Amino acid sequence: MKVLFIGNSHTFVHYVPARTAEFCKSYGQPIEPVMLTHPGMGLDWHLRQSQTYFNLLWGGYDAVILQHNAHPFPGKESLLEAGEQMAAITPEGTKIYLYMTWSEKSNPAGQAAMSAAYEALAEKIDATICPVGRIWWQTAAAHPDEELYFADGEHSSVLGASLAAAVIGRTLLGMEVTPEDCYADAKSLERMRLDPRMIDLVLKNGKLDMA
Repeated sequence: MKVLFIGNSHTFVHYVPARTAEFCKSYGQPIEPVMLTHPGMGLDWHLRQSQTYFNLLWGGYDAVILQHNAHPFPGKESLLEAGEQMAAITPEGTKIYLYMTWSEKSNPAGQAAMSAAYEALAEKIDATICPVGRIWWQTAAAHPDEELYFADGEHSSVLGASLAAAVIGRTLLGMEVTPEDCYADAKSLERMRLDPRMIDLVLKNGKLDMA
């Protein structure tokens, strides 16, 4: 299965696509991940980039995973507008998945609006939701000693990215998506070693940076 990930830092921090590929491989169903991401940018930005059109129209993808702005979440109408435009340029043979992100650590109440917006888009464009945000908060409640967030309270920790990958991987493979199953998978993926040449989010002198 060839899978295109389109999103921003919540897709590329700690390399969610690589962890998703590792998850699928561990279940004997390997995928080929491709990643189109840019920091702080939503699907509306990707709609203005030539590589988006080229990849969707010529890449021969079995699936595309779409992830919009999260912090702050720009609202339902923003997601619907961009998501519908993305669906309009996605070939019939490419299945659309929606990567539902999580609200800020300081804003747990914000998850409801974000989740509802993704659900509305899924219904509108006949897409499948990867319910990362919902599983995220359920996992946080069940495992309060675990840290899913990076130091900024917005991005994911390695465990958080691993949890996102587990949810996405299980959804792609048509497996049951429960908080405990995803948490167990995330703990395994947390140990995955990435190539040291790959840049990632770090904290330098108290500020976010890439290294």
